[in-house]
Amino acid sequence: MRKVLVCTLVAAPLFAAVASDAMRTPRLRDVRLGGYPGEKLDDLVRARVTSTFAQKNVFGEARRAFEDRDDDIDGHGGLWRGEFWGKLMLSAARVADYLDDPAVTRFVGEECHRLMALQDPDGYLGSYRDKELVRITDPETTKKVYGWCPVWNVWNRKYAMWGMLMAYRVTGDKAILASVERQMGQLFGMLDRLGLRLHDTGAHGMFGLPSMSVLKPLVMLYEETGNRKCLDCAAEILSDWDRADGRCPNFFRNASRERPLHAWYPQPEGWAKTYEFLSCVDGLIEYSRATGSRRCLETAQRIRDNLAKTDANPFGSVGFGDKLIGAPQYCNALNEVCDVIHWIRLNVDLFLVTGDKKHVDSIEAAYLNGYLAGIWRGGAFGPFFLRGHGRHTEQRGQCGYAYSHCCVNNLPRTFMDIAEVTVTRDDTGVFHVNLYQDATVTLDGVTFTISGNYPVESVVTVRVSDPAARVVFRQPDWCPKLNIEKVATVGADAVHAAQVYALCFDMNARVVDRLETVPELNVRDRKVWAFWRYPDRWSETENLDLLKGYRTTPAACVMWGPLLLAKSRLAGSARAEVEEAFTVNGKGYRATLMPCASNGLTWGRWDLELTKPGARTVKAKVCDFASGTDVPCGETGDLFSIWF
Repeated sequence: MRKVLVCTLVAAPLFAAVASDAMRTPRLRDVRLGGYPGEKLDDLVRARVTSTFAQKNVFGEARRAFEDRDDDIDGHGGLWRGEFWGKLMLSAARVADYLDDPAVTRFVGEECHRLMALQDPDGYLGSYRDKELVRITDPETTKKVYGWCPVWNVWNRKYAMWGMLMAYRVTGDKAILASVERQMGQLFGMLDRLGLRLHDTGAHGMFGLPSMSVLKPLVMLYEETGNRKCLDCAAEILSDWDRADGRCPNFFRNASRERPLHAWYPQPEGWAKTYEFLSCVDGLIEYSRATGSRRCLETAQRIRDNLAKTDANPFGSVGFGDKLIGAPQYCNALNEVCDVIHWIRLNVDLFLVTGDKKHVDSIEAAYLNGYLAGIWRGGAFGPFFLRGHGRHTEQRGQCGYAYSHCCVNNLPRTFMDIAEVTVTRDDTGVFHVNLYQDATVTLDGVTFTISGNYPVESVVTVRVSDPAARVVFRQPDWCPKLNIEKVATVGADAVHAAQVYALCFDMNARVVDRLETVPELNVRDRKVWAFWRYPDRWSETENLDLLKGYRTTPAACVMWGPLLLAKSRLAGSARAEVEEAFTVNGKGYRATLMPCASNGLTWGRWDLELTKPGARTVKAKVCDFASGTDVPCGETGDLFSIWF
């Protein structure tokens, strides 16, 4: 086979055996998601992938970054417009598989060829005119141009290659695969010629994390081609994560130490950018799949567990303000939607590889709360940052583009991740029903029909087409009691018989206290990331009204099953209720929830009472966080609050 990659490290992988996942998934075309989330999926897919406007205008704008090659400005640094096309293609390729629509699949292939027409003879395909501009050499000058030190050349190219690999998998077009081989070969050949390692490239102060996330598509390319030079280059990346000098991020050595991730190195608000970090960890899992490396898998597991313990936020995700800085120690909550998407992706991969249901618990919480809130109703756009009160951030015009930003272009593929893990099958032949939203899933000829409007409602019906199928149902970690009753085996004969199960969940309405773990981190000090990043942008003037509700002491959240609840004006909460300053946090209150009739504006709606003997009773109209916050509300106005 022609060797297209050139690396400074030529070494065989430590493990030759290929690992197999613990769980098998259905084909995407054999899954249909329904209910309220399914409606959001349909709107999003139509607006961002399948409509004429999406295919002509949204994709066309994203492709323009490669036509104009103007991401590098003044030769000192550069922007990330080049990531938009790859993120769109990751979504479109997966959606094409889900819809099983020849027209969408055809568009995916044709759009790849439109981009491939812009590829240089040496294999370079990118959004930077200067293909060698991969690091900051003069930070002071770059800061004068941008205000910080960005350069996203390799990151942008990573997304283009990754998106095209997914397109190849759905189209089978070998010309697309050949283009990716040439792109990857040019990248590593160029780095070799320049004497650079990926660790030394990318945005200044991030220790190569964005660039080194190319590990995942690099290993995927090996899986498609068998080109062992891909593994040689992957081994070089891994060697920079296992350094005797301790240089950040040193995943392998740090993961085995009992320290919060945000304490690995000073100033995590500078280096620990959440979804770039998670993208690298996802690459460790892919390398483990390709080579059987237990160390890579165990390192990914330890990092995930560390983050779940020390950086969890109320939205079911991790991080604060797009950084891994110890989110639980801050009284407020701020989460980039990209971070939610990648936290779900990381847990999906770990669940499929290990079969451990704790990862599904994490998937469910992030999906039903942070992710669904990250899609504006109608599906055409979405927020950039999620907040715990006031309103979410919408960032139109990111990098000067009208239809794209980093999070919105990422959105559809997460629905595809959910579709894959709703029902799985292990290597003993047992089926696992993992998620309970309304859905139809066919796997190995057995069809599962799930209904019940979960988790707004507490009773779910699961119909299994094969009466002989062995089935287990996940009991979520928040659920103290799950009653499973086999209602009947129905059907006129064995061929048409089915098992029908009724599942009744104790939704465990509860107050979740949030206690500071370190004192006074939330002072009104613009040098503190948690305060400085809270307005919509970096501006000194925009959305400063949000800071009037910025908390300096912690407040509690209220949960119904996996759902984070919010006081919301869409649910009928008065503005005074939304802005209520009294807190039940740490005071031993109990939550009682009574369902309300739908007002057509939210998915779920309840009357909440928070009670404690001898203390003030708190009453509020509440709804699920996702549907109570998924509308843009301009530059002013307090729409919601999750704080009680």
